[in-house]
Amino acid sequence: MNRIAKNKFPFSGKIEYEYNYKPKTTFIINYFTSIDTLIKTIKNIRCLGDDIEIIIINDKFGENTDILMKVLTHRNDRMLITRDLGERRGYHQGALLSNASDYLIFCQDDDLAPNNNKWYTESINEFEKDNNLGLIGLLKGGINYAQKDNKTFTDEYEKIYVSWLATGPLIIRKDVYFNVGGWSEEYSYIGEADGGADADLTTKVVLSGKKSMLLRTNSVKEWIRRFQRNDGITNENIKLLKKTTNWGKMSDNRILLNNQIYYDKYKNNWENILNIIKEQNKLFTDINI
Repeated sequence: MNRIAKNKFPFSGKIEYEYNYKPKTTFIINYFTSIDTLIKTIKNIRCLGDDIEIIIINDKFGENTDILMKVLTHRNDRMLITRDLGERRGYHQGALLSNASDYLIFCQDDDLAPNNNKWYTESINEFEKDNNLGLIGLLKGGINYAQKDNKTFTDEYEKIYVSWLATGPLIIRKDVYFNVGGWSEEYSYIGEADGGADADLTTKVVLSGKKSMLLRTNSVKEWIRRFQRNDGITNENIKLLKKTTNWGKMSDNRILLNNQIYYDKYKNNWENILNIIKEQNKLFTDINI
């Protein structure tokens, strides 16, 4: 722990040593809709200990600040107030504020963290075993994003190296994040990490010479995707809205646009990316790509 006096001459007359200036990991959570799930996640990740820093990006211009401040009670908790900044840009602002020495975790507010540290310990162990591992995703990932032969993996393998990952959450070495330039600016629309930007971040890590892993152990699967929103919209509602409303058409158009952005950006690297992933996965005898 890098605990030093926060203020050498405090007005209170009490020198305090409780601020951790170099926590191992910064947990960056975008808040826009799901206040109840967010609060549960904050409480659950307390079991990770004092080497975790929490930064909440409140992208609703401070809405529910009073509620959030009741759970953001540790010295290394912070909240950034923004207004429709968007998830991707919010994540990057959190990364810029991070004091972490090693890792950044990007998380959405409707994804519920387990109330144990097993998923975190297993993830960090993977990084510590392989200095060339740059990024881990805990939801889904695959190969050849935005192409007709795109492959998507969820529970087929416990571990697999991939060329794209989806947010939910993502864990990245802090130095790798800044070395590859962080979240790219090309991708449009607010929400879902601006769909395609998470795949883009993964591919940049791979092309930088690092590995990106989809990790799906039993403890990782305890993360609950889209646990609860506070607007009454369920996963089934979202599917229906996409099929029947203008919002759904806009969402589909946004996905098509971002897929095209990704495709155009990496169209000259397809064979190289595929060969890199094939070579990396030779370490796993049960994977044949």
